[in-house]
Amino acid sequence: MIARLAGVALDARAAARSDDPVARALAARWIAGNVLAVGRATIAKEVKMQQPRVVDIRAQSLLGVLAALAATPALVDPATLPLRWRLALRALGVPVVDRPIEDVLARGASVVRIIAA
Repeated sequence: MIARLAGVALDARAAARSDDPVARALAARWIAGNVLAVGRATIAKEVKMQQPRVVDIRAQSLLGVLAALAATPALVDPATLPLRWRLALRALGVPVVDRPIEDVLARGASVVRIIAA
């Protein structure tokens, strides 16, 4: 399983380097879905947002964060994550918000903020 996760992380690095927030959000979705698939988890429902928006979710674990990202293309606000989750997302190559949220929304990508469960 660790070898498969490492493969996902390596494949994802190139996809997640774009300057376009929408492309990065799509990469985050792809990476999160693949990480969940390695653990044999599936997403029951995909969410399609008509307009970019900020979505607040409650997540009790990193898997909850990955499930939210796999369900819809979005970038997670790293300021709302515990340090260990931020480090894990970085290790997996999951792109996160790297500029003001208003800029991300204006350029067409949605943002996920994590609320403590």
